[in-house]
Amino acid sequence: MILKIGNKLRFWVIGYRLSPNSKLQTPNSERAFTLIEVMVTTAILSLGVVLIYNAFFISLDAFNYCSDYLSVAPWMDEKIWQAQEQLNSQGLSAQLPGNGQLNVNNKEFNWYLRCVPVSGEQDLFKIDLLLSWQQGSRNKRLSRIAYALYEKK
Repeated sequence: MILKIGNKLRFWVIGYRLSPNSKLQTPNSERAFTLIEVMVTTAILSLGVVLIYNAFFISLDAFNYCSDYLSVAPWMDEKIWQAQEQLNSQGLSAQLPGNGQLNVNNKEFNWYLRCVPVSGEQDLFKIDLLLSWQQGSRNKRLSRIAYALYEKK
């Protein structure tokens, strides 16, 4: 079929358009996306979604750790202070508990306390306090180290 509009000739052959200066084209080819463009866009969007998903769960994990830390940090400071007071007054004869459990906000925390004399010094002690808890499939830990000096009276 031949159509004449103004001074331009257009040829139509069963759904295809032939213009004098162009190759065979479909009528809507200027508005379509190629399969490669769609695949690249899908891959980029998928990567973005995965990165956002990963960042969300990393920040959620960090928030939970900070929340647990803030709930047990005062208790750990108090436990270190008690150990220092006993070692300051009693020295090697101080009877300090070695381990136990702490329940804060329905979460179980295991703690371990160790006091050892610093090598070369009879009156100086190193206090190690380790707190551990289960968060999901991971075992989280928090530790504190302090020193105490036995004051002979």
